Amino acid sequence: MTQNYTLCEIKENNGRNGKPVWIIVKGIVYDVTKFIKEHPGGEDLILEYAGKDATKAFNDVGHSIDAIHDMKLYKIGVVDNECSQQCQTVTTESKTHTQSTTEQNCQRQKKRMKFFFCF
Repeated sequence: MTQNYTLCEIKENNGRNGKPVWIIVKGIVYDVTKFIKEHPGGEDLILEYAGKDATKAFNDVGHSIDAIHDMKLYKIGVVDNECSQQCQTVTTESKTHTQSTTEQNCQRQKKRMKFFFCF
């Protein structure tokens, strides 16, 4: 089963503060943390889109068939379009993170659905 990630989850994984580097290409989420050092175009090109949708930039460059095939190695899931809305930064006493009210409601709804299907 494919893992779904919200835009807020993806946005948090931007390579900063020891976080992994995730990007979105065509609705698919990739963890490219281990690949950025090997990227022929350099780290900066990937880091510019860390935690964001890189589809347009990816298509504009024109990658080889091999590069497109190799992307499968880094796929970790897909964007959860049902839950993903604009994110806002929420500051708590211990840390700052991104979250949306819609995302919180969606997570509650998913928990209810899991509970419902147990019976």
